[in-house]
Amino acid sequence: MVAPVQTVTGRVVNEKGEGMPGVTVLEKGTANGIATSVNGNYVLTVSDNATLTFSFVGYTSQEVAVSGRSEVNVALAVDAKQLNEVVVVGYLTQKREDVTGSVASVSAQEVRRAPVASVGEAIQGRMPGVTVTNSGAPGQAPVINIRGLGTIASGSGPLYVIDGLWVQNTGGQRDFNPADVESVQVLKDAASLAPYGASGANGVIVITTKKGKAGVPAISFSANGGVQNLVNTLELTNAAQWAALNNQAYDNAGAPRQPFAANPPAGIDTDWQKEFFKQGSVQDYNLGFSGGGPNSTFNVSGGYFKQDGTVQGPKFDRYSFRVNTGFNRGRFRVGQNALLTRTNQTRVNGRPFIDIVRMLPVIPVYDETTPGGFGIGNNNATTFGTNPIALQSLLTDTGVSSRLQGNIYGEVSIFDFLRYRLNLATEYHGFRDQQKRQFGVWRRNDPTTPSSYGDTQGTEVFGMAENTLTFDKSFGEHNLTAVAGYSQQRTRQEVTRGVNFEYGRGPTYYWALDAGSQTPQVAGSSFTHTKESFFGQLTYDYDQRYLVTAAYRRDGSSRFRAENRYGNFGAASVGWRVSKEKFFESISVFSDLKLRASYGQLGNDLLGGAYGGSYRYQGFINTNANYVLGGAVQNGAIQTQFASPDIRWETRRTTNVGLDAGFVENRLTLSADYYVSQTTGALIDPALPLFFGNAGSNPFRNLGKLENKGFELQLGYNDARGPFRYGASVNLTTVDNKVLDLGNAGGDPNGTPNFFNGGPNAITRTEVGQEIGSFFLYQFDGIYQNGDSNIPTGLSPGDVRYKDSNGDGRIDDKDRVHVGNVFPKLQYGANLSLGYGVVDLTAFVQGVQGNDVFNVDKYWLDRTDDNGNHRVDFNPWTPQNPSTTTPRSLIAGGPRSGTAAGNNDRFNSTRWLESGSYLRLKNLQVGVTVPKTLLERSKYVASLRLYATAQNLFTATKYSGYDPETVGSGSLARGVDEGSYPNLRSFTLGIQAGF
Repeated sequence: MVAPVQTVTGRVVNEKGEGMPGVTVLEKGTANGIATSVNGNYVLTVSDNATLTFSFVGYTSQEVAVSGRSEVNVALAVDAKQLNEVVVVGYLTQKREDVTGSVASVSAQEVRRAPVASVGEAIQGRMPGVTVTNSGAPGQAPVINIRGLGTIASGSGPLYVIDGLWVQNTGGQRDFNPADVESVQVLKDAASLAPYGASGANGVIVITTKKGKAGVPAISFSANGGVQNLVNTLELTNAAQWAALNNQAYDNAGAPRQPFAANPPAGIDTDWQKEFFKQGSVQDYNLGFSGGGPNSTFNVSGGYFKQDGTVQGPKFDRYSFRVNTGFNRGRFRVGQNALLTRTNQTRVNGRPFIDIVRMLPVIPVYDETTPGGFGIGNNNATTFGTNPIALQSLLTDTGVSSRLQGNIYGEVSIFDFLRYRLNLATEYHGFRDQQKRQFGVWRRNDPTTPSSYGDTQGTEVFGMAENTLTFDKSFGEHNLTAVAGYSQQRTRQEVTRGVNFEYGRGPTYYWALDAGSQTPQVAGSSFTHTKESFFGQLTYDYDQRYLVTAAYRRDGSSRFRAENRYGNFGAASVGWRVSKEKFFESISVFSDLKLRASYGQLGNDLLGGAYGGSYRYQGFINTNANYVLGGAVQNGAIQTQFASPDIRWETRRTTNVGLDAGFVENRLTLSADYYVSQTTGALIDPALPLFFGNAGSNPFRNLGKLENKGFELQLGYNDARGPFRYGASVNLTTVDNKVLDLGNAGGDPNGTPNFFNGGPNAITRTEVGQEIGSFFLYQFDGIYQNGDSNIPTGLSPGDVRYKDSNGDGRIDDKDRVHVGNVFPKLQYGANLSLGYGVVDLTAFVQGVQGNDVFNVDKYWLDRTDDNGNHRVDFNPWTPQNPSTTTPRSLIAGGPRSGTAAGNNDRFNSTRWLESGSYLRLKNLQVGVTVPKTLLERSKYVASLRLYATAQNLFTATKYSGYDPETVGSGSLARGVDEGSYPNLRSFTLGIQAGF
């Protein structure tokens, strides 16, 4: 029997009574729908008992029952929740439209779009100004920098504020469950960061977790799981191909061939990548229960995440449990947020992605004739490479972490316009790291090291107490909110380590400190670091047109001595909502337009070194420096490290100008910023001459001056036409990083300018006029060919020619120059979302352009002065193959090697520098939401969505290594790929359900 139908007409208007084109009119529970005309009119044939859903971006959706009517007219109201998104800035919350600083946001839906272990991974490429560098290593937190690098020797990572708790360590990021996220906001300019004082100098990531809501209690469940693999493997030579190339190197050097190259052994042709790499897996489960009533809310959730690595050895799992509650009664509000996690990690040993290209295909993985039973080469085939399978098998490096993060708060409204709040927050971290070294060797010519066991245990406790008084009142068109407060913070760390040796030769081991045959070696340390702060913050607007924000904070840090202990930091910003002006009403192209500008000063006290950098202003004394006097041993003491008595706060001044605009009823949005940030008095530790007798690390001084500047752009569009929904967003970032001053050696105004080397063999140099970690290399200038008349003594046709940069007629260290780009010229991300009825699709693309990467793998693959494997397409110079890019094969140490072997394979050369640009399809997801009409048959299931996700599905790059995205070798060598664990390709299936 056919259900009766009827035709319904009507008109949809906005809050001004104007017709709204493009409004989606949909018969609920079906795909039957239409979009309103240019005047807001619609005509739709529906079933007799239909309910119509009216929706439009930026407006509150409405559901209206037809109830036999032939005409249904609707007035849609502006959705204040969407247009006035609440942003947490310091100790105040603001509507998005009133924000005058530079703030980027990511929703919980975007954070949970892909199966990732951390929030940092989830936000990569989704916000301008935020640089996230990921690794595929299980349990390794990504490296995050906001608007470049503003410091050299101090910490450069952002501050995380999680429900009012300050977290400034990567472990806290790693152990946090992304499924708990309600929203993520990144604060970037001085006006937004000033409320956090010195702690906010490197940017702040504000994470708000899910809270319960009043109403019927709800249960949520999500699960996903899948497989992971390396995106790229290298095409390496097999035994026969390697032997031909190796023989050529020995022949050219006049050296006798290696036996296993002259006559490759039968039955041995090891594909080290195939032996070492494996299929990994990832799984994530989360269960939540939330609800509340008129005076209380609660949210309880638990999660389990597990990742098994794509190489032998590393893995990571995390258990998490969260409880968030809130209570209010009259003028009083109290609540708490708490997260308890337990993580287990097995780490990667050494640099296996370097080792794997150094091992020869004529060496077997296992060899029962060696201590431990692994192949390491012999006189028939020599290499100094490490057997990566042996290293992962014989050494187990594990870490167990228990962490509690949370806060308790209480608030009382003294008057309607004045309230007091006390926030007590803490983070407790207990950890245990164990290194279990079995008997055996993993590299040829290494001594047979006895089995050993190391056990490190410790705790780190952070506590903070904040008292704030907030004034919030409107006077006609004038709106003022101000807060004043006082804060104390304290960090205490205690660590104890023990090591012992000789646990036998296996295969069974009993790992305990007292089970070794020697007396355990024991060490330990502890330190305390405190901060005291006075702060204030205010926001003011007149008629939501003219906006002012200001903040001030006075921080005192125990890392500096009394006279330098306190620093004053502040900022102010202004905004003008031009679209609120009467003269602007006639400009129909804009639906919203705001201009903003900010300026301010921040600081930084993050210092590295022993004891968390807490006592650098004091000298280190060894109280156990005994000596002989009068024929007897006397107790004595000696200073082993110079003090840094005059260090003080770094100062960072930032200027930011920007605009926010909306078009076509805010379906199209635009946000743009330009910033200049300068750090003065940057804390650096230039090297001291050896005759000073400093046995510890170098003292710090406030000598540096750095600059970061750039543009940021974000463009978004969202709309719907009937059952079809679509949206797209693009963000672009540029960062120009430069060192302006590093002082001179010894503090002499006429002395040699200070510089800092970084990376293996000092392949980077940080000095005035360059980027931090700039590549400092010899310039590869081709290959000497037959007939060339300018070949230096000791070299021959087929050898590498380097550019004589200073023109003195010889090649030496003075010919090294700054080349390439460490920081990308452009970073970008693009997101596309499509939906039709119950089906949705999202695609996310991320990439960088204009940077270079030093490929250490390529150095080992293309060098011939030492024994290692090679690329399949490695084609050295010969008289018959006059290559202009690859020199002749030449092993070192032969009668005819001379200086040529070392010259050809010089490490710090542009020969190994490659483009690091890439475009990556980071995430692709297809989902199906089960219609509610089907779920109505069940009394328990309220929502159900099934989806499939692919991560890192495609990467376009010219880089020849495993992955152009490298975490580098520290801030001074961030562009050096020294065997970074590459990102992984994942395929997962998932389910999201509500009950």
